[in-house]
Order: sequence, then C-alpha cells, then structure tokens
Amino acid sequence: MPSNNDEKKPMKGPVTIEQAFKVDGKKLTVHVKFPKQVSDEIGLDNVLIAANRALVSIDTDNHDLKKIRRHDVGP
Repeated sequence: MPSNNDEKKPMKGPVTIEQAFKVDGKKLTVHVKFPKQVSDEIGLDNVLIAANRALVSIDTDNHDLKKIRRHDVGP
C-alpha cells in the first residue's frame, strides 16, 4: 500500500499518444512517444496538453484510408 507521501509525488515518465486509422479495412494504430526528458523539461501537465492536441496524419494515394475518431480527446 503506498504511503501518503507517494501519492503526492508528481507523475513522471514518458507520455504516449495514439491515433487509429483503417487502411484497406485493417486497423493501423500510430503511436507517438514523448520521452521522460521532455516531461522533466516542460512539465508533465504541458506534455499531456500537447499530446491530447497533437495531430497525427497519414497520406497515401495507393490505399483506402479512414481516420478512426476518438471522442474522449480533442480533434
């Protein structure tokens, strides 16, 4: 069981965002990882804000591509 001091420590670590796409009817998930060093430099709250607003896109002329929208985060 964590002590009260452990609960008050700020969260640390890498932050990963993901965006799902359907490519030719198959799901493709793109992951982007912000390393721990970035959260140490600018703060985890700022990394989370940026990650939730990051735009991930895939361009192709050769495949049927559809973005799978997540409704729990930004655009």
